[in-house]
Amino acid sequence: MEFIKQLKKVGIEDVPEVGGKNASLGEMIRYLAPKGVKIPGGFVVTATTYRYFLKQTGLDKFIKKTLQGLDTKNFADLAARGKFIREAIKSAELPDNLKKEIVKNYQLMEKEYGKNVDVAVRSSATAEDVPEASFAGQHETFLNIQGSENLLEAVRACFASLFKDRAISYRVDKGFSHLEVALSVGVEKMVRSDLGSSGVIFTLDTESGFPNIVLINGSWGLGEMIVQGEVIPDEFLVFKKTKAVIDKRLGAKSRKMIYSAGRGIKKTRIVPTSQKEKESFVLNDQEILKLAEWSVLVEEHYSKKYKKWMPMDLEWAKDGKTGELFIIQARPETVHSLRDFSKIKEYALQQKGKAIVKGTSVGSKIAVGKARVILDAKNLGQFKAAEILVTDMTDPDWEPIMKIASAIVTDKGGRTCFSGETKILTDKGFLEFKDVYEKMKNGEEFLIYSYDYKNKLPKWKRILSSQKNKLTAIRVSVSQTGNTQNNFIDVTKDHKFYTYKNRELIKKSLKAIIKDKEAVCLVENLPASITNSVDNKLAYLLGVLATDGSIYLCPGVNGFRRGQITFTQKESPEKQEFISTVNEYFSGIFGKQMTAREKTTVSQLRGRTISGTVTDFRCYSLSIALQINQYLQNLPLLALSFSKESAKNFLAGVIDGDGSFYNNRIQIYASKENVFQAIIISCLRLGIVPQVTTNRNIYNIQIVEKMEEILALVKKIEISAREKILGTKLFAAKQIFGDIIDTINYKGRIKPYVKGNLFIDARKIKEYLLPLADINIKKELKNVLESSLRMQRISFVKDLGEINVFNVEVEADNELDHNYVVFTNRLAPLLVSNSHAAIVSRELGIPCIVGSENATRKIKTGQTITVDTTGSEGLVFSGALKFKIVEQDVKKFPKPKTKIMMNIATPEAAFEKSFLPNDGVGLAREEFIIASDIGIHPNALINYKKLPSKIKKIIDKKTIGYKNKIQFYVDKLAYGIAKISAAFYPKPVIVRFSDFKTNEYRSLIGGELYEPLEENPMIGWRGASRYYHPNFSPAFILELKAIKKVREEMGLDNMVVMVPFCRTVEEGKKVIGMIKKFLKPLKIYVMCEIPSNVILADEFLKIFDGMSIGSNDLTQLTVGIDRDASELVRGIANENDESVKKLIAEVIKKCRAKKKYIGICGQAPSDYPEFAEFLVEQGIESMSLNPDTIIKTTLKVYEKEKRGKNNRTNL
Repeated sequence: MEFIKQLKKVGIEDVPEVGGKNASLGEMIRYLAPKGVKIPGGFVVTATTYRYFLKQTGLDKFIKKTLQGLDTKNFADLAARGKFIREAIKSAELPDNLKKEIVKNYQLMEKEYGKNVDVAVRSSATAEDVPEASFAGQHETFLNIQGSENLLEAVRACFASLFKDRAISYRVDKGFSHLEVALSVGVEKMVRSDLGSSGVIFTLDTESGFPNIVLINGSWGLGEMIVQGEVIPDEFLVFKKTKAVIDKRLGAKSRKMIYSAGRGIKKTRIVPTSQKEKESFVLNDQEILKLAEWSVLVEEHYSKKYKKWMPMDLEWAKDGKTGELFIIQARPETVHSLRDFSKIKEYALQQKGKAIVKGTSVGSKIAVGKARVILDAKNLGQFKAAEILVTDMTDPDWEPIMKIASAIVTDKGGRTCFSGETKILTDKGFLEFKDVYEKMKNGEEFLIYSYDYKNKLPKWKRILSSQKNKLTAIRVSVSQTGNTQNNFIDVTKDHKFYTYKNRELIKKSLKAIIKDKEAVCLVENLPASITNSVDNKLAYLLGVLATDGSIYLCPGVNGFRRGQITFTQKESPEKQEFISTVNEYFSGIFGKQMTAREKTTVSQLRGRTISGTVTDFRCYSLSIALQINQYLQNLPLLALSFSKESAKNFLAGVIDGDGSFYNNRIQIYASKENVFQAIIISCLRLGIVPQVTTNRNIYNIQIVEKMEEILALVKKIEISAREKILGTKLFAAKQIFGDIIDTINYKGRIKPYVKGNLFIDARKIKEYLLPLADINIKKELKNVLESSLRMQRISFVKDLGEINVFNVEVEADNELDHNYVVFTNRLAPLLVSNSHAAIVSRELGIPCIVGSENATRKIKTGQTITVDTTGSEGLVFSGALKFKIVEQDVKKFPKPKTKIMMNIATPEAAFEKSFLPNDGVGLAREEFIIASDIGIHPNALINYKKLPSKIKKIIDKKTIGYKNKIQFYVDKLAYGIAKISAAFYPKPVIVRFSDFKTNEYRSLIGGELYEPLEENPMIGWRGASRYYHPNFSPAFILELKAIKKVREEMGLDNMVVMVPFCRTVEEGKKVIGMIKKFLKPLKIYVMCEIPSNVILADEFLKIFDGMSIGSNDLTQLTVGIDRDASELVRGIANENDESVKKLIAEVIKKCRAKKKYIGICGQAPSDYPEFAEFLVEQGIESMSLNPDTIIKTTLKVYEKEKRGKNNRTNL
């Protein structure tokens, strides 16, 4: 019997005996070490040894008996039995002959590497790491094991780990017999990565399965920190085809695992990393490329061995003593290796029928089945699997039957909605639900203030869709006491709010919360939505002027003729510091002094004449008045960008302007809605939830938190705040402690709180109750206390009858992250659940029609129906219509003559979208990369040394690892562009130079220092006009350097460039001159989005290699409608307007005559199928579409081309 095998003598064929990990190590030593791949040596304790051990000790019978009748869903029973088995294995003695063999082979390693050689001891199950099953992470690994006794203990512990709870449950789920699965143990020489670094490698993109990149993660110290998800590692991407590093992201790497001097088998410890380690990459470019080269060699070897593509999951280590790199594990990747990326399913009806019901479709599918009309939850038991659910509206409680339905049809949307006047906070400020609904119908996109359940922090999430219904609603009010009726919100009673149950955050319907007299959760923090930083002095000044200043703009024939800013104060001694501060800040920011003029005031009070003197501090400047006026008009949006310090300064200015300190609380008065909103946003940025009351149209905002920090910045009030005895972060006692009251009933005082569900302050919980809790309850309580939540009572006010109600669907990947924040009329932030019907159907892949209005009347139970959601309008047909499921093979997909390209905004989406049939990318936007990955105005990086220290600090945080701030901009932009270019290589990728408007550039960090204020930035300083202007040309050169890096250093020469918003031919010549100065010859296109581009197309085509039609802007500038126009004119015209189509037909004709490229990258072909047909008729060369319309539009274009151009439109 062979107990031990040397790693250099095993291979893939030995998996049954040595397990996947060890077989892979041996395979690499035998076949890849000769090619230069370094793998540490060692030996394997075989699976035969494990079975021999169990038999000799009688543990096999013990295990079989112990696991008989186990229900893995009974977690307590599973845990008890698993622990019983593990303890038995660890306490059993290894047979003497087995011990001798293990010790003998360890001594051989000592001869090679030295006395008490350090080894890694790793478990490897015999079914582990093969494509059919993945036991990865279920069994134990022990690092830095030294000495034969410790090695024997580690081997037993590895054997025991085969019966960890998760491993037992997994085998049951996968149908593996517990005694058929065996475990081998690999003993491998440690690489001193405790002194160096280590990590993991995947030979594909793990999110999308994209095969042409190598993904490398790395952190300091031993690799277990990454494997266990304990640190945020550095991340590197290498493009296989050009062997270039196309992305580098610096991880936090806050901790590392190193050797410890402890006894036994626990010989590692975790320590903090140094500041230098946090700010440095763990690998240089040469090392990144070396690891990528090795991993590709491993992938190629395994693919050849298995006779199919075999992506790999590897682990690497760098020895801190020698600087050598090693591959220490390799296994086939088990998620994407079985996926066929070339298959896309399309549903199509084969019969015609008369639609009996219509509505909004969700999910592009067709289903046929018998209808089951259910109008009451009590009849849910009647529903049978594969029936089609027809109901008035869905409810979260109906999910069990929705999951077994073949389709869903509703009269309305969800049962859970808010009134149209209810406010939500978006990245564009506070908006009412009804406005968001209308704007989203017109294609506008939003981020919404919501909550990250896993990290217990507020977060901005994308709104996916918005719905409107007409439902019965109620008014409820929120307060600490439950007695207030004026802090209200109008909502349907079934909407789920977030609350706590035994320390667990849950969703619960509003009616149930009110019935049970429970409290709801408020979110107490707000992340900045944009990365701009407002100067502290400006924030203070705006607070003062918003509450105690005035702006006068005198209108003239063409805009305003004059402007003045006035700040009026009585010059009393106590106000001198305040007045001088305002004057100092004003002159420092705007470069102009305010002049003082004393005036006499006279007023009447109850028949008495009262007179006095005040001083007007004035500045006569139209440009400054316009600038301040714009700041004040957009105050809530500006507040979203406040840092915490600027939020404090703004509140200090507001308090000095129209506030007071009384009864140990700050009182602020605001009559203007935008000022009130900015105050609330500033409070939330600081983690403050203020109390708000109203007196007619005046808001009284009371602040009782963080008063010392704010009052330290005010100039008029010198009183210090006393420490507040009563807390503000409150939790409902019964909902937190109801199940554990007997164990934490501090001095008998807590039971009355639980009985009445009274509030307990977080400070008291931490100080008095936390010490009484056991370790598990303590952890749960800490999670509650460390969350960004607090609780208040909610009470019924009145019924509202049937009203228009609205809801949104928010991007999320688990149930508790399907949430967002809504605000009461006094702007209290409540955490509520997401829209329901669309989410469930989308997640389950079920065709769903919502808002049909009459489905429950038109469809009868038992009736056979066909549900078709393949179009934007969902249709229900009577009877079983024949349909086909066409599995589109991308490799064989019909290829029209018209090139079908794709619009890509985010690099992160590029890899996934590349699997769709396409001819490349017709529009890759730089703006998303600049806004998300950089977030800093390029001029702020160029002029970094001259910046105020406040902005420098913010930039330093974002550019960790970069001493050269300009290089940060170039690298980040290049990496984003490179990922898109690599995803579609070698197909063309057209990258449009930055096309931010001035207001968008201002939102970047430092942007306000370099951007003018424009009344209509849509037709202001944007596009080509920026690139050659002295104020921006250095920034444009950074874009050119990024392009150069992508094309000439990374080898991604499939990328070409495009100039946006080029008004004149002369402008084009200037820009082309700059491009040619920095880049080797390449194609340069221009956007055709201004009527002048069409009128002078022949002239533009003399200098550019082609044109791409931007139908959005071309439509606006042709018919004179701004995309930000009011609803009064927004619907007048779109791209199908005859005037727009005439211009498009003309420019296509001119480009074809010159044999120059002509494509389109606007929304129109994606939104209007008939417009796509029009473009085919005109002979356009390419259409660049939104990814979700690629399949349908491609087929439509192909069919149109097959029919020919007989019906060519004459314009």
